[in-house]
Amino acid sequence: MTRTFIRHALPFAAAMAVSFAMTPAFAHGDEGGSGGTILPAGTTRVTFGYDIARFNEISDARLKALAIQGVEEVHSLKTIGVPSATIGYGVSADFTLSVRLPYLDNQEIRETDPDAGGVAARGGVQGIGDISVAATYRVIHDEQHGFDAAIILGVKAPAGRTDVVDDLGEEFETEHQPGSGSWDGVFGATLSKELGAATVTANSTYSLSGEGSRETTLGDRLSYGIGVSYRLFAGHEEAREAMKLGGRFDGMMHHGGPGHEEPSVDHHGDIALDVSLGLNGEWQDQHETAGERDENTGGNILYVTPGMKLTVDRYSGFVNFAIPVARDLNGIQVDPDWRLSTGVSVDF
Repeated sequence: MTRTFIRHALPFAAAMAVSFAMTPAFAHGDEGGSGGTILPAGTTRVTFGYDIARFNEISDARLKALAIQGVEEVHSLKTIGVPSATIGYGVSADFTLSVRLPYLDNQEIRETDPDAGGVAARGGVQGIGDISVAATYRVIHDEQHGFDAAIILGVKAPAGRTDVVDDLGEEFETEHQPGSGSWDGVFGATLSKELGAATVTANSTYSLSGEGSRETTLGDRLSYGIGVSYRLFAGHEEAREAMKLGGRFDGMMHHGGPGHEEPSVDHHGDIALDVSLGLNGEWQDQHETAGERDENTGGNILYVTPGMKLTVDRYSGFVNFAIPVARDLNGIQVDPDWRLSTGVSVDF
């Protein structure tokens, strides 16, 4: 029982340590349906997550100075919060489908406005975001050497609101709306290698942005990263006192998959604790509206992301904290101070 649990749980912890740390397109809560995780055949996983990004705001004094200089389309905001619900299903041992629906909560948006004394305080934006669907297929499963490879294909559908108005009664631009109004394609790959009690995972996801509302294209996005997940503890509740930190639990296998035929697993009493550290980046192209590029959008940000995941029976909880260590943004933009991703999951 516990042996089967370890076979399945280890790759999940490693994949989540990287995929949740990389939160592309925060503006619309789009994460590609949380692709990259392989579930056991017949298993349904429901995850309730909450992501929040805190930004280094641009002061009113600087916004006013920019407005006097005639600089337009410069925005500042305080936070973006994204509660979300994700459902994943293991169609087979190597194929998982997932669907994710986010809710967007942008706070304290301000921008340059010569007609409003230099600064327009527009308020916040709240509403259902775009829905994402992802399919993850494992193409390599080498249990002997602990190596897995999977490909990810997905689509983001324009399910979110695109008509939210600000405190001044004007509609927000597409980049601030809960929904983009566009159909976007997503494709990527994930690699993982088990090294004793640790698992190294690397992945990359590219999103092709289609034209959305108000003739706006929000720009293609590339998310990439590498991370290591280390199992501090694993065992049955009756035996956990005998375990040592970092000890290799008897029966810890290389990634469940073909050959593990249990359609469902009794996890009663199983417990595991994983810690992780990732280096994750996100590049986004500039926005384009009616053929004109917004010079104050797009760029690249690199994060260092420590995280932790606790699994008890069929329940799990995770937390990842992302700290930007390098920024290369176009024009004048508000840049992130930190990001936090947390959530709970249950398997059926």
